[in-house]
Order: sequence, then C-alpha cells, then structure tokens
Amino acid sequence: MIHPIRAFIATATALMAMVLVPAATPASAQDVVKIGQIEAQTGANAIYGWMSSQGAALAVDEINKAGGFKVGNKTYKIQLIALDTRGEPKEATVQLKKLVEVDQAKYIFGPFLSNVFLAVRPYAAEFNGKLLMWGGATRIHDYVGTPGHEFLMRTWNWDAGKNGFGELMVDNLVKTTGAKKVAMLFQNDQGGKVLEDIYVPMFKQKGIEYRLDYFEPGTKDFSAVLAKIGAWKPDFLFPSYADSYLYDIVRQATETGQLTKFFLVRGSLGPGLKNKDGIEEYMVYVPKYFEEAEKKDPKVATMTYDGMWKIRFDDKGEAIFNFDVVRLKKGGALEVTHINPN
Repeated sequence: MIHPIRAFIATATALMAMVLVPAATPASAQDVVKIGQIEAQTGANAIYGWMSSQGAALAVDEINKAGGFKVGNKTYKIQLIALDTRGEPKEATVQLKKLVEVDQAKYIFGPFLSNVFLAVRPYAAEFNGKLLMWGGATRIHDYVGTPGHEFLMRTWNWDAGKNGFGELMVDNLVKTTGAKKVAMLFQNDQGGKVLEDIYVPMFKQKGIEYRLDYFEPGTKDFSAVLAKIGAWKPDFLFPSYADSYLYDIVRQATETGQLTKFFLVRGSLGPGLKNKDGIEEYMVYVPKYFEEAEKKDPKVATMTYDGMWKIRFDDKGEAIFNFDVVRLKKGGALEVTHINPN
C-alpha cells in the first residue's frame, strides 16, 4: 500500500500549481520546490510527528524518483527539509523562522501538536498569502477559515460535530457498551486543555456523567489519582493523549483491578496490547487499522486507488474522512469497526 502521506502530498502539489513561486533564484535551482516540516520526531510526543515525518520523506522520494511533478510545461522536484521540534514550542518557532527566512520554504508541513501550533501561529500569520501551512494540530480548528489565516489548512479531522471522529467515537461507546460514567485523566498542558474543551461539553450533551483529573507532565506514579478514580467506579477511563504516559497509566490501572476498561481518542493500541491480560476492554480511535487492511484490502496494483482515505473538506476547511474503532478484549482478541461519516 502507498503511505497515506503520499496521497496528501499529491494533493499538495496540485495546490502548489496554483500558487507556485520558485524556491530559489539561480537557474540551476529553479526546478526545486522546498517543503519544510516541523514535527516532533523525538521526545515524549514523538508518536504525533514521527510517522508523518517518515511518511513525508518516503512520499517525496517516490515523487522525485517518478520524475517530480509538473506545473504547466515545467517539471519540479521536491526538497524536503524536515526539522525535529521534539515537541518544544520555542524550538519550533526558531525552526520555522529558519525554514522561511533562510531556506525560503513557502510550503510547511506541520505541526501536529497544539502547543507548538499556538507558539508558531503569530509568526506564520505575518506571512499570510506568502506561504501555505498544512498541520494536524487540534487548535488549528479555532483559526482555519478565519480572516488572516488563509495560509492554514488542517489535515486531520475534527473531534466534534456530526462528522467528528470524537463525536462518533462517543456515540459508538454508548451504543455498544451502554456506558454512563466516564473518568478523564489528562496531563496539565495544552493538549489536556484541548481535550477538556472538546469532550466535557460533549459528555454533558449526551447525558454521560464524568469526572476530570489532571496530572503534571513528567508524572510516573499515578497510584493516588487512580485510586480516587477507581472509588468513583466509572464505566471507562479516558486517559491522557500520549503513549509515554499511557503505558504507565494502563499498567498501574489494571494492576489494581479497579480500572480495566479504557476509551481513547489519542494514543495507540500499544499500551493495551502490553497489558492485554489485565484489561477488559481497550477502545481506541485509529485512522486506519493497517494490520487488517494489509490482509483484506485489495492491493493498489489491482484497483483504482484514490488514497488511503477518501478525504473531503467542509465549508470551513476541516478534513473529514473515515476511520476505524479498534476494540481490544482481555487476552488480545481484536474487533474492528469501520466508521464512515455522512
């Protein structure tokens, strides 16, 4: 299968055709378009940047080996300048300035992290109309489609609303489990605040009783807060958004035997699989469950292929696409539900 970033970069090159400005002035370099990337390739939140940074490199290599892309009668190759933000907002700001002012990149992939986006947004907005930024950060939702932010495109789907993956995940949770009480345990940072802003109103609207606890970044021992949550007897624990914390939370929660059911819209299947003998249920959002897709989906060579997803955009510029709900049961049994927004 072609990496999903390949399909997105193909779309991006079509946009470049509308606004393309050569990235360098020497005649020998005018056929090169520079794409910058600011993602966390290492650090606590690397799961949100590492895959896209690797996928972008593969996609660029594939496009260049195929001869590049054409705009009018001219063919261009792509030069990817991928910088590792480590999830640090200040570092990302410095890196974006380098990409724009030194490397003269007019097309930027990223960021995926909201704290990084909020830090770089004021600087990027100074170049509105002069660059394009494709990012997955949840907080981009607050700005995309608003005056002064025409440079922004959000490449990930929105949690809330009738087509939001979070809304549909919660609907699926209630429909399939009858859950009435959900405990939330988030880290006390921008990512945790984003989840609070989105999911507290959502649970209220759907009549789900909830409690919300925060922990400080860097926490390793969750026993005290998990004991308080366990005494509340929730149907599901909705924990954190980064695997660096999820592994400890899931392990410590299942060791007590009080908290064995988990609901996630961030993070991976890994913590559940690591503790498969202690959990009862581990319900997680994934854009595509690749292990099943590799076995069941037709190969690209034998089909008309229009990307890993059929992506569309609403009138605000939000991406909408299908996704999978993966439910891990005790012992490792897996159940996959495919959800296609209307």
